[in-house]
Amino acid sequence: MSIKYTLSKGILVAIEGIDGAGKTTQVNMLHQYYKNKGLHVAKFKEPTDGKYGQMIRGLAKNGRDNISPEYELELFIEDRKEDCEINIKPALDQKKLVIIDRYFISSVAYQGALGLDPKYILKENEKIAIIPDIVIILDCAVNIGLRRIQYSRGDTPNHFEKEDALEKSRQIFQQLQAPYIQLIDSTPNEEVVFSNIKNIMNSIMSPYLLTIREQQDLFGYNYTSKKFEINSN
Repeated sequence: MSIKYTLSKGILVAIEGIDGAGKTTQVNMLHQYYKNKGLHVAKFKEPTDGKYGQMIRGLAKNGRDNISPEYELELFIEDRKEDCEINIKPALDQKKLVIIDRYFISSVAYQGALGLDPKYILKENEKIAIIPDIVIILDCAVNIGLRRIQYSRGDTPNHFEKEDALEKSRQIFQQLQAPYIQLIDSTPNEEVVFSNIKNIMNSIMSPYLLTIREQQDLFGYNYTSKKFEINSN
């Protein structure tokens, strides 16, 4: 008889930070780790591959000089509305662990770096977006992030990844405070960062974790009411 896990409610975790901080690496590691533990896990990213997400990706590739910061923010909000409706909410309704690579805190930092009021951006996003159970902001120096982009990933920084803009974005990330936000250092190697993130996530998830014992009978799964902590192995 094997033991799997289930959640009594969907949990939304957003991984944030400047470009090169290690978000995508950690999202992929977390997704695989919790899948291996038997949890139902969904993984998303923003911008999405939808209509508005493609427009945003065009700005990153071709430049953003011909549009206003207000219009850029509008594109992100419309993309996020679709993401919440099509992807995030259905997955949460299915009681999945949802891990997203960038969410609305990135808009606060990146469009805030363009001169928009971060408090205004946060307010507008909280009107339309599902509030995460936890936002983990990965923090590293801009020169480290750019070095990772250029050498580790073999990419050329895009128009959202200019050094001066990233410095402003990082400052905003560092200043943000909310009950669901936690800032951690992403300078160490990815396994150290991964361990720190797991500890945070396990503490958030623990009250909602149940075990499922697979039963080979007509009744299928037998749900227990015992709360359970995932070990760190």
